Amino acid sequence: MSSIKNGARITIHLFGQEQEVEVLCTGDNQFDEMGNYKEGEFPLTEKEAACLSWFVQNVRIEEYRAAIAAYCNEQYEAIGEEGITESDIENEISIDTIAVNISTITQSKSGFVYPEISFLGECVCDPEHGICIGFRDKQFLGIHAQDWTL
Repeated sequence: MSSIKNGARITIHLFGQEQEVEVLCTGDNQFDEMGNYKEGEFPLTEKEAACLSWFVQNVRIEEYRAAIAAYCNEQYEAIGEEGITESDIENEISIDTIAVNISTITQSKSGFVYPEISFLGECVCDPEHGICIGFRDKQFLGIHAQDWTL
């Protein structure tokens, strides 16, 4: 994966099936030396490529069913709707992107830690904000809306 570029489509295992997702650079590498967004495709850095490679080889979204269901149920509870079970996950979320966020800023001023790499996608329980399943330092970090890493 050392020659992978921002915007590339790769095939990964999601819930026991092969699925194509987009690779999206959301960290420092998305900016040029003037601080402007880079245009078009550009290669991931070695650190980004290594993080992506580890992620694809080691993270199985199936292992986070309980956490995903809990997150979705919190969203449903907030709007007074009935929740879901772990068996509903494939119908609840749709993962379409892996965001790689290697950045010098690792947390906000309030101490909120940002993920290095995440599954991003749509979520029935929050169609406006989607879902972000984040990891940092090769550990599961949590689940939030997509703006956590975008």
